Amino acid sequence: MESSKNQVYLLKITAICSFLGALTTILLIFLPDPVAGDFESRAALHENRLYLTKLWILFIHPQVNILASLGIAYLLFKKYSWQIILGTLFLLIWAYTEMAQQSLMIDALNQIWRPGYLQAENEILKSEFSTLIKVAHGLSDSKYFLVIYGFGIGSLLYGVAFIGEDGLGSWIGFALIFIGILSLASFGRYYLEMNFLNGIVNWTYRWIYPLLQPLVRIGIGIWILAESRKYYY
Repeated sequence: MESSKNQVYLLKITAICSFLGALTTILLIFLPDPVAGDFESRAALHENRLYLTKLWILFIHPQVNILASLGIAYLLFKKYSWQIILGTLFLLIWAYTEMAQQSLMIDALNQIWRPGYLQAENEILKSEFSTLIKVAHGLSDSKYFLVIYGFGIGSLLYGVAFIGEDGLGSWIGFALIFIGILSLASFGRYYLEMNFLNGIVNWTYRWIYPLLQPLVRIGIGIWILAESRKYYY
């Protein structure tokens, strides 16, 4: 009996994490980005509260969502073992890489290199910090390479597992497959020069993704809570 209660508590925590994932997704999509048109303006972003807040949300976002994914894995592993094992691997790659990406931006870029550039006392120091700032953006982009790759494959595999479920689970499955394909299409256009995908991907990210992604996170939380009730019996 005690074991069943602990399982229910664990699943409830992962459901709450999925709801928090919906919230972080909404904030990231709808909070405005600060305007910084030139290098000097971007260097001053380390003092912009909205910009830094979005970086911290981006740092928290993969943490709550990977915990929600582990709740899914706990519930579906026995029925869809290969999809869940491989999907979890790729989602872990996504979550860790995105956390590492944001820690680079929060710490190295905005606590050291940008302030150092603005406070530099001579042109040599200013040039060195300018180079580091440019390198930071290259490193961040290389991490984004892994972010959308891992997220795309992980979402796709979890979706394949979910479509074997009934009701809400099946709906979540088709939505995750759509999101996974969208992420991989975005990967293709950015890094494989599949420029023909630009129009449909841009349209989807503008009109469908901002509503679909939070709804999926909310749906996952509801589904986990519904499944957790079975552990009372």
